[in-house]
Amino acid sequence: GNLFQSVSTDSGMLGLLPGCFSDQCRGPEDYDDLLSTLARQGKIQRAFTMCFSDSPEGGGKLYLGKPEVPNGAAIISLVPLTNGQNSYSLLSTFDGNSYVEFYFGHIMVGSQKVMEWNTMMQSSQSYSDTGTPGLMLPSNVALKIFDELRTGISSDEQCFSLWGYSLQKLLTGAQVLVSEAAVECAMPYLKDFEVKLGPGVSISVSKSSFFYETEPCSKQYGISWKNSGGEQIIFGTALNYGKSILYDTTDLSAPKMVVLGPAGGCNHDYSAADGAKPLVMKGVPGQVLGLDGTITTDLTLGTPGQAITVQLDTGSQKFMGIHQTCRNLGNCFLVEPVGGRNTVLRPGRDFATAACQAQIRDVSRALSHKSCQDVHGQILCECSSQEECLSLIMQATSQNVVPQKICAIGRKICGDRVDFQPEHSSTFQPTHFPSYEFVKPPGKQRITAQCHLTHLCARRSRVGAYGRRPASRASDADYQGPVEGDGDRSSDGYDSSYDGYDDYDGYDGYDGSSSGSGYEDYDDYDYSN
Repeated sequence: GNLFQSVSTDSGMLGLLPGCFSDQCRGPEDYDDLLSTLARQGKIQRAFTMCFSDSPEGGGKLYLGKPEVPNGAAIISLVPLTNGQNSYSLLSTFDGNSYVEFYFGHIMVGSQKVMEWNTMMQSSQSYSDTGTPGLMLPSNVALKIFDELRTGISSDEQCFSLWGYSLQKLLTGAQVLVSEAAVECAMPYLKDFEVKLGPGVSISVSKSSFFYETEPCSKQYGISWKNSGGEQIIFGTALNYGKSILYDTTDLSAPKMVVLGPAGGCNHDYSAADGAKPLVMKGVPGQVLGLDGTITTDLTLGTPGQAITVQLDTGSQKFMGIHQTCRNLGNCFLVEPVGGRNTVLRPGRDFATAACQAQIRDVSRALSHKSCQDVHGQILCECSSQEECLSLIMQATSQNVVPQKICAIGRKICGDRVDFQPEHSSTFQPTHFPSYEFVKPPGKQRITAQCHLTHLCARRSRVGAYGRRPASRASDADYQGPVEGDGDRSSDGYDSSYDGYDDYDGYDGYDGSSSGSGYEDYDDYDYSN
């Protein structure tokens, strides 16, 4: 919930991939994801279009239903979605003895046998996903593209000077952060990336997605095209950037991705359902193409309606929101399905830290008494279904692990209403859903909450970087948050401090007005008060 180090992020996820949400489906006819449910009710054809704006403001539109496909649109066959385990994966229609070819402009930078390409797509090693940032390239392809760019920059003495040591880092896979001037001088040497998938069929990624501003008006830029470290390719948000793409799953045995055309300000309404209106998508380029890889929309759930913001994810069937009892475990381990029924706990990004080692030790001890075992440093749980495995892991975790923090605590400090509270909705179903409240509270800690980015864009506008005033009682004129020279932001201008959310009990007692940013002390929510 605290993505992009700001409050303008998500408090849940809306999966846009057809499949089995409940894990109780006998086949595709029982799919119970949101799109399949709406299609079964006759409200839409099971299809949607996403338009990702490539303007500095970002965002875009989500359209429900299947529109008319214009002449000349690129139609790409996808892996069948009939087994509930596949992704939006792009198939090659060349014959089996041919090659899928990769181009950087007019220069061929790699190829892959059609059989190998399709096998990786069918096994979901390669796929398309709006929940993945940027573009993950096969290792050999990434190195050739970066070398072409490095050669072009090196031929320009002034540009070479602007890039400095970052030019060497480009080929190593290390994070590269450069100035606006360095980006501008590199653009003539950048080309679109194209994959030729079949006779007359190709998919491209615009060069405009290569760089992204890390924060609005920061004048500091990162690179969204990455080396996957292997042969796989993952078309993340960079594929959608600047395009309108239709995901047509009306026939699950022959789904299609259709590139309808450039975004063009997302002014064309592709809605194809009675009374349907486009959903506005939000996310500045740094949020969409950067490390978060997040584009969001606002939904209203329940009766009376509760507003939440959700990430739009084409890599999942899940529709999830945050409950007030939600706790964040950090990045200690990843829970991943294996082979349709089993589940494995893999090391996360912060696995080696002392806090994570304590978490892993506690959950391993709890799971050792169940149908789980340590296999080569990973915990493998064998169950009759993935849902059973997930329940097993959640029970062990919630009863034994000390969580890192309250979900979206930074946004709550800033006054955002994040939680969906089913107990306050007369129409919420089911009434008895699984709940795994953590027995142990997070430890006392200090948190820096960045409530807005107005100070970064003060010269451009007096309105916040996300088009709204900051959620605080202080005015813009009162805000004097420091701006560090290296682009890092520490927002401690509103130096209010308190000990947790002891009075917070949902919407009844929380009006979002007593927000502050800066260092906040908290223990945990105290629901006994």
